[in-house]
Amino acid sequence: MGQFVSVAAEILAARAGVHAGDPEPQIAARALLGLWHVQADSLRKHLDGSLAPARIHELVTADVRRAARLIESGLHSFALARPAGRQRGTRHAGGRVHGRPA
Repeated sequence: MGQFVSVAAEILAARAGVHAGDPEPQIAARALLGLWHVQADSLRKHLDGSLAPARIHELVTADVRRAARLIESGLHSFALARPAGRQRGTRHAGGRVHGRPA
């Protein structure tokens, strides 16, 4: 699982323009991969032999969606986040920073 987290963190970090070792891509990767655990737990819960496969699918999908909704707002804000100490924009000759008034 650690390898999956590393790969996911690198992809998320590249999309957000941050380092893969930063806390944001690390926790985002763990949260997303945690959805697999939610799915497995839900399957164990609903696979008792009393439900039709289509109903099991509905219930498991609902559980995963509930979990995904919980992390959705955090993942959305991650795309907009900048680590402390990093400025938005880049500095150009003359001291001006693109994206911020001089």
